[in-house]
Amino acid sequence: MYLFGICAGSILSLFASLILTRVDVWLDGMSLYDWLGYALMQVAFVATVFVFCKVRRVNVGYACRLGAPKRLWQLALMPFIAIAAIMVFLPFANAWSEFLALIGFKGSGASMPRYSNVGIYFLSLIVMAVMPAVGEELLMRGGVFRGLSSKGLWFGVLISATLFSLMHANPLQTVHQFGLGVVLALVAVLTDSLWACCIVHFVNNFASITMAAYLPEIDALYFKLGYFNWLTGAASVLVGLFALVALLYAVYRLGDGARNFRVTSGGIEYDEFAIYAIDDNKKQNPVLQFFAFFRSLFTRSGWRRLTLTLTRSNGIEIRSEQKLYGVYIALGLVAVYWLYAFIRGLV
Repeated sequence: MYLFGICAGSILSLFASLILTRVDVWLDGMSLYDWLGYALMQVAFVATVFVFCKVRRVNVGYACRLGAPKRLWQLALMPFIAIAAIMVFLPFANAWSEFLALIGFKGSGASMPRYSNVGIYFLSLIVMAVMPAVGEELLMRGGVFRGLSSKGLWFGVLISATLFSLMHANPLQTVHQFGLGVVLALVAVLTDSLWACCIVHFVNNFASITMAAYLPEIDALYFKLGYFNWLTGAASVLVGLFALVALLYAVYRLGDGARNFRVTSGGIEYDEFAIYAIDDNKKQNPVLQFFAFFRSLFTRSGWRRLTLTLTRSNGIEIRSEQKLYGVYIALGLVAVYWLYAFIRGLV
């Protein structure tokens, strides 16, 4: 599905370039081909998923989690998760960009208009925020991640994030897109709804477009900080990471955790099997339970329990015997695609 989606988008872009060979139309600093290129890639992703499911005789709504989330209140937390993810990964992305500049990389980021009027701003939101939030999520979290996670939860999370990052073929975006891909995969698991992922993805793109259009002072302030960037970056990562974990925990408590959390008065636990005595007279303290959960993330047993919990929430049968030839081919091809863009930026 992943390879077909990229190939379909590339073919549509090729046809568009051939049709527009003699058309020299620019819209606020971006060629008509660039505008169409953004849109056609997303159209190709959506079409690929629907055709793939049709051929496989699979219900696309069920396969890609197109239903409502486990609890509608979970959707209210999605914009905050997007902001927390930006706080965590933006400093790493900036450090990566500085490293690329240090080794002589001259490649540019994604093509962006000049935002000379509000109409261009809203057009950008549709083409560069709404459409990718739907198209890329339908392909990556709706289809690709679902298949990869049958090999193991963290395998699915990390490989789908890698494919998502390399798919953009933009070395400057690699670090942030990988981190965002990890967060989106976890959101897909915790909510069992693609729409939650679409909201996080949209808010991420919305923030990027809005800052580029109306808040360029932020970039200016970033450069003025000079050597103090490491301090502000570290603070952003620590605060954002704590907020991100807290928000994802809250999403779980609103979903599966709403029925799974009961106060225990002791018990025996061995691997994935546990026997506990339940004390229904005790009131739950979600704040204390969160800090207990946060501390457990620094232990091996805590990560094992987390993996088991997320695997159950994911609802995908683990098939360890599944062959990975297609995954390796996809990784190899998209890595070459990314490497080509990297070399072009150097020369």
